[in-house]
Amino acid sequence: MSSHAALGAGGPISAGKSSGEHGLLKAPIPFRRPAPTMAIASITRENVLAFRQRATFLHRRLPPGRLVEAAFAGLQDSAPRSAVLALHARVKDVSPSAWKDPRFAQLWGPRGAVYVVPRHDVAVFTLGRFPRDPVLGASVRAAAEKAKRAFRIRKIRPDRALSDRALGVNFRELRIASITGSLRIEWDGATTSWWLVDPPTEAPEPARLELARRFLRSVGPSTPEEFAWWSGGWAGSFGATTRGELSDAQQTFRSLETELTEVELGGRNRWALRADRSTLERAGPVETVRLLPAGDPYLASPDRALLVPEPRARSELWPKSVWPGALLVNGELVGTWRRQVGRVTVRMWRPLETDVKEAVEEEVSGMPIQSARKEVRWSNSDVPL
Repeated sequence: MSSHAALGAGGPISAGKSSGEHGLLKAPIPFRRPAPTMAIASITRENVLAFRQRATFLHRRLPPGRLVEAAFAGLQDSAPRSAVLALHARVKDVSPSAWKDPRFAQLWGPRGAVYVVPRHDVAVFTLGRFPRDPVLGASVRAAAEKAKRAFRIRKIRPDRALSDRALGVNFRELRIASITGSLRIEWDGATTSWWLVDPPTEAPEPARLELARRFLRSVGPSTPEEFAWWSGGWAGSFGATTRGELSDAQQTFRSLETELTEVELGGRNRWALRADRSTLERAGPVETVRLLPAGDPYLASPDRALLVPEPRARSELWPKSVWPGALLVNGELVGTWRRQVGRVTVRMWRPLETDVKEAVEEEVSGMPIQSARKEVRWSNSDVPL
């Protein structure tokens, strides 16, 4: 068992060595738009936000037990039990132990963060990030071999609490090795336990394409560059997309070409799944109040200015330190929140109506956290909206 800080508790992590430093890498081939088969649709910001909220089940909670459906895009769990709170925002009657449901697995996923994913989708969130470049692929396999050797030593000496360093493997290498799908973890908020399992039998290429579909379904429409950011971090280079990751993202979009449609948003062309085009164009306002945890699927979008147009509000929601959660009211993010046990402090970016405050208090009272008392404290942010 090894002890590590959570991966930034949902916040940014300093960049490691870029895969672009490998001299054998070729420059990425840009993803070029194929000849259009239909007119490019022009969509609004309101369309996009409503589409994403509906696609990720923020418009209406699913019936009890439908946890796997709510986790189709993966649930970041870097901040203590963020995955459970993300499920609570989408499913009725979620328990504090929902993250341990046998239908789930915990692993290092996109951006190197701790993730809870459907067990039958492990290949999507691991092999789906396996690099196509043979040099980078060899690095992943080498890290996996080091993890295997370390795990064998630990099994031989169960009487000794050996650190990962003593076993000859470091945290970064374990995260890289996890891309093979052969590692599972359990992070309890303080320590990370890891062990080996049989890797998925699926081939990487179908997993890559399915991961891109999940990305576009949850935070689309988007671009290969944004997909590279969302799915990347394989080498610990958080906050910066490596050359290899960008090349892979562009190749994945080319492979999905027949499934994609181009749309225009704010003067910029993006890509959506062709099957989602009509839903995207017709997406209407969502009238709900939700407390989204740090790293929530809805917030895991590289186009943060689309979610929060005001720069100062963006800085408050995504600071350089530990990220807070976000308050979603009728389709717009209107504040942040932080929790200490059962006390939730909400910082409002604008005055909230009485019925909205009551809805927030109801959300807090229903949070699946182990606390004898739950309360809300209100704070006015100095962010002008």
